[in-house]
Amino acid sequence: MKKKCPVIVMFIVLVSGMLGGGIVQAQALAAKSPLKILFVGYDPARVPQEFRKGLDEFTAKDSIRMPAFRELLRRYFAEVQTKDCRDWKPADSGPYDVTIFDYKTTPIEKGNDYDVADRYLPDNFSKPVVFIGSTADIMGRRIGLKLDWLCLCLDADAHHINTAHAIFKGPLENVVPTLEMEKTPDNIYEYPSGDTVPKKIPMWKVQTLSYMNDDHTSMKDDHARIGLVSRGARFMDSPDAEVISSGVCAKDVTAVALGRHGNFFLWGFSASPANMTEEAKKVFVNTVAYMKQFDGQTPIARKYNDRMATTDDIRNIMQWSTKKYWQLSNEETKKFNEQTKVQLKKLEDKKAAGVALTDNETQMLTMFRTSPPAPAKAWEAYLKGMMGPLAGRFGSDAPAFQKYLKDNIDFMYCDPKGFFSYKVDEDVKKLNIPNHSIRLIETCIKMLKENKDPELALRVLKRYTPEDFKTAEEWEAWYDQNKDRLFFTETGGYKFLVNSLKG
Repeated sequence: MKKKCPVIVMFIVLVSGMLGGGIVQAQALAAKSPLKILFVGYDPARVPQEFRKGLDEFTAKDSIRMPAFRELLRRYFAEVQTKDCRDWKPADSGPYDVTIFDYKTTPIEKGNDYDVADRYLPDNFSKPVVFIGSTADIMGRRIGLKLDWLCLCLDADAHHINTAHAIFKGPLENVVPTLEMEKTPDNIYEYPSGDTVPKKIPMWKVQTLSYMNDDHTSMKDDHARIGLVSRGARFMDSPDAEVISSGVCAKDVTAVALGRHGNFFLWGFSASPANMTEEAKKVFVNTVAYMKQFDGQTPIARKYNDRMATTDDIRNIMQWSTKKYWQLSNEETKKFNEQTKVQLKKLEDKKAAGVALTDNETQMLTMFRTSPPAPAKAWEAYLKGMMGPLAGRFGSDAPAFQKYLKDNIDFMYCDPKGFFSYKVDEDVKKLNIPNHSIRLIETCIKMLKENKDPELALRVLKRYTPEDFKTAEEWEAWYDQNKDRLFFTETGGYKFLVNSLKG
């Protein structure tokens, strides 16, 4: 590489200094990607002395984030702008190819304390976005993103990775991720999805710092922010979604650590470039560049309720309703109680020794002291919890309950507005056609045309599509126009929707 003239170098430095967190012009490095990138986070120069406690607590470690991301992005992109999250407005992303959100912005509309979240983005926001960690759920919940908050518990390593995905191939860097065989996290085996997972699995280190350590009672200031994983259940039931990897967390193997929904990408790992591995830095900038192709798109299947049931959940319930998982549940409860007891003693000994506790340790000490040990459950009580509203029907007959779910899985309706609620759709069962099959739509339109139980046919059509036509002719015209583009989504409303990405 040729050495730059000192005068040119000084000129670049001076311009960068004058612009602060602003634009880096393309002539500074001709090999850079021409994409324009906007990074939205906290400007460390503007952080107030009294910062709100909790998930948004700003500490010394956070002050490096914006400069670290700016430095990384400037290596690869011709134009990079940073903006304080308190100042950002949706129109600010208009001139940029991709916007990265490191912290939530100021809401553009307040929600309520119950079922309506604050709004940060308009429904028609179509600029490509990369969310870092929990910003995905906080900013995406109101607009129905699948990038929901399953657990704020993602650590430092990815697993079950699609290494053939484009973000490992470029367009800026070709990365062959270094995979090391590591012990499979114990919690994976608490879920049926872990039944076939071996005791060791390949893992890719994304960040150099971990919040999971031998002493879980402390979160030191130099530790990375905790990352976010989203629900994997039916995540890819629409053509606008893809999963790239899971990661080490407290949930099952299907939890999404890296994934996309429409023009929004979840980078669930929360470390700044200062604590990313070199490979992860390259994959991150590839991800930013990868998202450019989704400019102008919006999600097709909107998930407005992250607590809705899916048929994946029903299949899990079938397997959970066994003594194997009942025993495993009690073993995990016992292990948790023992760990809590050990951690409580460490904190009390530390305090008794006159050592100051961190804010996090103080909160944990209070929680450990006031929360009684979780009790083991008797088999009948455990099974009743699995059965839910069906407990009165099946009592302690687990095989009968499991058979009922298995025999009716094709006719189950999971209420998209309910709290993990599901039931057999008797209309669909009467027709004996799976509600995920396009034959259901065809059959009901035919029934309308032939005036055979038209009330049932119309109920089903309106239940499983977003349309509200009245006549068979209207339904047939709609179906003929869209039949090659229809897909069934559970999380997007338990309906057949039209794939607007398909011509």
